[in-house]
Amino acid sequence: MTDLFSLDKNIAVVVGGGSGLGQAIAQGFSDAGAFVVAAGRDGDKLASTVKQIKDSGGCAESVTMDILSKESVDEAIGNIVKKRGRIDVLVNSAGIHQKKTTLDVTDEEWKGVIETNLTGSFRVCRAVGKEMVRQQSGKIINIASLGSFAALTDAAAYSASKAGIVLLTKNLAIELAPYNIQVNAIAPGVFRTALNEKVLVGERLERIISKTPMKRLGRAEEIAGTAIYLASKASDFVTGTVISVDGGFLAWGI
Repeated sequence: MTDLFSLDKNIAVVVGGGSGLGQAIAQGFSDAGAFVVAAGRDGDKLASTVKQIKDSGGCAESVTMDILSKESVDEAIGNIVKKRGRIDVLVNSAGIHQKKTTLDVTDEEWKGVIETNLTGSFRVCRAVGKEMVRQQSGKIINIASLGSFAALTDAAAYSASKAGIVLLTKNLAIELAPYNIQVNAIAPGVFRTALNEKVLVGERLERIISKTPMKRLGRAEEIAGTAIYLASKASDFVTGTVISVDGGFLAWGI
């Protein structure tokens, strides 16, 4: 069973691995034996993740990548493959949030969220998917959201982008199944991260906790186990699915 969940000798690319859930997943992958490539735009944050992994005895490096640019994504992925020979696991964890009512969101704000959360993930999936087809194996894990399934207050752009992630995941799963590539998604509940800490206060925080059967927020490290499962041999017959890690929020249904 230990071998079933091992990521030993895997090359795992975590986009958005510089902070929050991405950083926690990167650390979890390292603990499971993977060589981690933390990718994103903020070099300082990526360096912090690499240092954290190395300090805990793991192996990692960082790669600068702007998911808003096809050229940047293609170049970064090409360099990783050239240096490491392959990519066994991809996690798309980069994302932004725009808290505004639908009627107040500008075209540019809407475009920014969709471009980052949905189109950016698509660009990385496309670039890495081509390499995985070539090597005839791979695991892709996209990060969805509660907003993929339920309306969130003042978050139409974010929810639309994350709903798109679910169907992107399912379509890719069907297309890539013949090449021994599994594509799944994780829908985290509410975890306190740098992305949302400013809005997790007061009445809003109380309302979220009241609707969560476990009566608390998630801790970043609690996402790592699900990611390791989806990245490992244990999930070889699992594709096109979304696993909610949400303390029961969606199960409640109200």
